[in-house]
Amino acid sequence: MATIPTLGAERAAGRVASRDVAPHLVNPLTFFVPVYKGGPHSAPKLGAGVFLYSALSAFRDGLGRVVSVMTVRAAVEAGAVVLNHAEVTGLRFTRGRVTGAEVLDRLDGSEFGVDARLVLNATGPWVDHLRRMEHAGAAPSIRLSKGAHVVLRRQAPWRAALTIPIDHYRVSFAIPWEDHVLLGTTDEEYTGDPLDVRATDADVDQILFEAGHAVRGEHLRREDITYSFAGLRVLPGGPGTTAAAKRETVVTAGRAGMLSVAGGKWTTYRHIGRVILERLKHAPGVGLAEDVSPIPATVPLPGIGAPGAVARRLLVDREPGSRMDPLVARHLATHYGTLSFEIARLIAERPELGERVHPDGPDVWAQVVYAAGQEWAYTVDDVLRRRTTLTVRGLDSAEVRKRTAELLQG
Repeated sequence: MATIPTLGAERAAGRVASRDVAPHLVNPLTFFVPVYKGGPHSAPKLGAGVFLYSALSAFRDGLGRVVSVMTVRAAVEAGAVVLNHAEVTGLRFTRGRVTGAEVLDRLDGSEFGVDARLVLNATGPWVDHLRRMEHAGAAPSIRLSKGAHVVLRRQAPWRAALTIPIDHYRVSFAIPWEDHVLLGTTDEEYTGDPLDVRATDADVDQILFEAGHAVRGEHLRREDITYSFAGLRVLPGGPGTTAAAKRETVVTAGRAGMLSVAGGKWTTYRHIGRVILERLKHAPGVGLAEDVSPIPATVPLPGIGAPGAVARRLLVDREPGSRMDPLVARHLATHYGTLSFEIARLIAERPELGERVHPDGPDVWAQVVYAAGQEWAYTVDDVLRRRTTLTVRGLDSAEVRKRTAELLQG
């Protein structure tokens, strides 16, 4: 099997982006594209494609490769008000214009309203649901594509990632991630309730089969699966398969003045945000133009810092007689950057919080307390699935969940 490595230009572009925005959260990887018998592309064709992609990457700013709780924190630091576990149950109207929303707190059942000069509907797979709240006859603007992933324990070190061509439209990936291997993804039209999307046994079978084009069988054992999950891509409405559909952003203005944005890629979310802010500045009757400052070309995410330097400080700046596990220090540095020092202070105040949640993973109990106090975590799943790596690693046992619930309750 021949392989074609991605070229230096693309890797260099990735390094510039990580240095400018979030070096503590982005880990540039070399990607290899396998050429295999019966595959959809020949070696010369893949070589030309990789060269073109790399050349184009050298001329792009490469921003927007990170989406995490850090993005929410950056918004709060810029003045945003954040509300988690909230559902929009209706829109508010003033003289035929959308001027707010009715909201349900799904944790305690309370209801309240929010007033606004302009409402931006950026609700992903629910975007058309809100558009119909504005106008019951609104035509569909999007369609949904389901993508599933599988996470497996590593049987050997992985120093690079694979992009595996499946057909003329689709590729599958095998990527080292959180000391495991991330496989996927699938691409099929989805018409159900977004809340019900799941990775099925059929999805897992497909992912393992497709990975087998380039990954040896001993690395694809079902007993090594620690986690599987699925999400929804929001694609422009139109004919043809979802795999062939363009991954472009859809922006619509409703008859009552609500702006809706959907689609695109997570990797371009910063660019999408810039486009929307420029449009909001000039929205009629809103008067935002004088309120919005020029948008900087680069806005680092909170915690920006070199992970190696942060980890060294975590190991050196300790109370007399105490020490931090080097694996934990590295984990904190690569997930929180300089915000790791806030977690270290929690451990200094309560040494028991420095203990690992599970001996097979690097997460510590201080992260649970930090997630509740600084990262809008309210439920056990908020912490284990969305603020730490415990569920991904298959370490969210009943005992771990019980202790996490106790810490969340204070």
